[in-house]
Amino acid sequence: MKNLIFALLITSGLSNQAFSENIRAHEGSSFREVLEVLTDSNPALKTLQEIEEFKIYQAGNLPVYPVNSLTVFSAKTSLLKDAQRTLNERLDYYDYLPKKLHPNGVCVTGEWEIDKPSAYSGYFKRDSKALFIGRISVTMESVARGEKRGFGFAGKIFPTMDENAIVNTANFFSVDVLLGTKLERVLDARMTNQPETGFKFSMLGLALKIASTFKQADQDPTFRPLTPIAKLGESGLIKTPRWFRLSAVASTLKNNQSDFRNEILKAFQDNKEVVFNIDVTDIDPDRNAHMWSNLGKIRLTRALVSYACDRKLHFAHPRIKE
Repeated sequence: MKNLIFALLITSGLSNQAFSENIRAHEGSSFREVLEVLTDSNPALKTLQEIEEFKIYQAGNLPVYPVNSLTVFSAKTSLLKDAQRTLNERLDYYDYLPKKLHPNGVCVTGEWEIDKPSAYSGYFKRDSKALFIGRISVTMESVARGEKRGFGFAGKIFPTMDENAIVNTANFFSVDVLLGTKLERVLDARMTNQPETGFKFSMLGLALKIASTFKQADQDPTFRPLTPIAKLGESGLIKTPRWFRLSAVASTLKNNQSDFRNEILKAFQDNKEVVFNIDVTDIDPDRNAHMWSNLGKIRLTRALVSYACDRKLHFAHPRIKE
């Protein structure tokens, strides 16, 4: 059950949208196109619910979307079809895609850069550089300091430095502790593609129900593989690290904002850029172990909270065998 809970909680793309809806052939996206979506320049609202949700962001407020049995197992949606969609669809955004398990987040943009010697392929190779869009979130609904929060960082790597180039992106997912800890800051977190589960008694019933459903979509959901990154732009042998870890560099100026989204927004006011280490290992998935080697950085220059960040952006899930 531990592995199944992980796979579903880390699925930031699971939505209230049926798998059969809004499916279109994916021919890639440009960085500029996805960024324009994230800035809510053309929200294309279709329902009263979408209009009411959009108003929250337009008023400058931070919504706190609930996560419970009613929101996860709504009569209007199929969790199984949602899971199948996020494993099979490669779209970078949808017209409407509420996240069921990571509904509250903040988006970030910048560059992915590998500048250390590397034994790996694709965009883990040394001198790899790419445009980047990410979303930092929490598992479930707790957003404030003092609550148990599970910090997550999903990323979308565009294999180009041309903002207008149409490309297929590689997506990744990382979390520190799935069921949360009392860690004071997201900028103190160490997030990996195979995190600890943790414990939260109040969530056990929901987690069991989620696990039972998700087992039908992915029979080996122990961790989220990094193969899409190792394949990106690669025509030769594919070699991927087993695990990676993301953490803010030690020199980052931190703050004491309670809501993790305000913490990230304030960090961009206090720092010229917010930089995360990209560490890898093939030995030990423990995020606090000493078996990690640094390959490079994610250099972030912008953060934004928007309707599209929470309700449109999609991160395709890599299958265990791709």
